[in-house]
Amino acid sequence: MDNKEKNQGVNRRHFIGLLGLAPVAAALTIPLGATGKYLEPPASLTAPPQPMLLSGVAELEAGSVKNFNYNNTSAVLMKKSDKDYIAFYRRCTHLGCTVEWEPNEKIFLCPCHGGKFDAEGKNIDGPPPKPLIALKVTVQDNDKIQIEEKEA
Repeated sequence: MDNKEKNQGVNRRHFIGLLGLAPVAAALTIPLGATGKYLEPPASLTAPPQPMLLSGVAELEAGSVKNFNYNNTSAVLMKKSDKDYIAFYRRCTHLGCTVEWEPNEKIFLCPCHGGKFDAEGKNIDGPPPKPLIALKVTVQDNDKIQIEEKEA
């Protein structure tokens, strides 16, 4: 019987022993994933991105938006009036989904959990805890705008 057990490869006792190791392995590796975000330095220690020029904004109507990418993140520029603009990152402050401008309702809507932000970027409904992150807008001439991050 001893030779027969050796020829079977993995016996029941060995298999159940391996099954007992699975929860131990999971208990040791899951906390590593949870603490991984703390390995990246906080935003306050990283250099802010360079300002960018955004052109082609003269044709925007008041109340309309132009989507663009800044700092590898989707952003939006809204023309409030003739020379008055406002810009935000399009990242919802709840879980980071991309918000969309709803011109009929005049709100930014997060499609994931129904978060709503007004035209000024303030959170007005749903789970988002904070307003959208605003960007600094400087009008350079009628068709060019400089976008940069606001200082904290």
